[in-house]
Amino acid sequence: MNKADNRRIKVLFFISSLDGGGAERVMVDILGLIDKERIEPVLVLLYPLDDSPYKEYLPEDVEVVVVKRKSDTVFEKIKQFLSFFKVVRRLKPEAVLSMLTHNNIMAVLTGLVLRIKVIVCEHNTLGEVLKSREGDRILGFTVAPFVKILYRFADRVIAVSEGIKDNLIEDFNVPENKIEVINNPLDLDRIAGLSSLPPEHPFFYEKVPVVVAIGRLVTQKGFDILLKAFSKVSAGVDARLVVLGDGPEREPLLELARDLGITDKVSFAGFQHNPYGFLSKADVFVLSSTYEGLPMVILEAMACGAPVVATACRSGPREILKDGRYGMLVPPGDEAALSDGILRLLNHSELREKLSRSGKERAEDFGIENIIKRYERAIYEAVAD
Repeated sequence: MNKADNRRIKVLFFISSLDGGGAERVMVDILGLIDKERIEPVLVLLYPLDDSPYKEYLPEDVEVVVVKRKSDTVFEKIKQFLSFFKVVRRLKPEAVLSMLTHNNIMAVLTGLVLRIKVIVCEHNTLGEVLKSREGDRILGFTVAPFVKILYRFADRVIAVSEGIKDNLIEDFNVPENKIEVINNPLDLDRIAGLSSLPPEHPFFYEKVPVVVAIGRLVTQKGFDILLKAFSKVSAGVDARLVVLGDGPEREPLLELARDLGITDKVSFAGFQHNPYGFLSKADVFVLSSTYEGLPMVILEAMACGAPVVATACRSGPREILKDGRYGMLVPPGDEAALSDGILRLLNHSELREKLSRSGKERAEDFGIENIIKRYERAIYEAVAD
């Protein structure tokens, strides 16, 4: 699409749900700020919107279509794809912008049949996911060949980090000229407003340092390593740990906290609509993941002024923190190194203040307005090709 062509184009924005997560947050942010004079957005979800944590942030002027189809078996996944295909055929968009791997595969297949432009967004380091204990359950053994075959037929592949781009090229043979790196966006004004609201949690009323971690309670996030590291921290410093997020590992993690004798110093506070108040009051923010894409929580923590300790997994933290310039990096899965990193920050106020200041400056590089413009340009260029 050239600049003289001012017609409005219909674009389907496709994601499974608006449950709490980084990709879901990005999708809502894009829909909130995209130029609706040039683009007519329609949000397509696989699952109902009713109880979605991000529902309240979704703009009222965006049409929402829900496929509503379970996908627990292969047969049901096929039926889900057929339902999605029918939705796209009925809506007749000029382009589909899809997020998350299974959805991307469905979008590319649909685009090939209906001759619709497709932009897929990859938010995770797929090679690392498939190596993990839960990789087959998350992605399924058939995903790798589908990605290798189908991503090359997408009109654009957006990777949210350089690490993901490299992984797509090296492990999945995606042509480099198909891939564009567009980092996750930060709505710095919204974060600033919400971070001024104090967190309603008893740990912040005590005169002790508080460590905060955020993420789904799944194996990937390494919260078991964090708990073991924090047990070492609490042996030397009277501190508290607050973990925000829900997930299937909640009960095993609670049991681990009991076994470590730290239940009185750890709180699993569940999903919070305003995590920024917690981050703005945190003495340290910790990311303990075994793998990531470009973790929004690190960016949000830095925007709130929280000093960061993060694992140097294959993609994401090292890129955001510029090899340790804007935060501390430790090896993944190393509880001793993680505890040392947390203790170092807790025991050195000058270092905390330095990382707080520099982190806020670094967060400005991810401001939402410029990144939304890059998504718009990717859509225009895909439709024009």
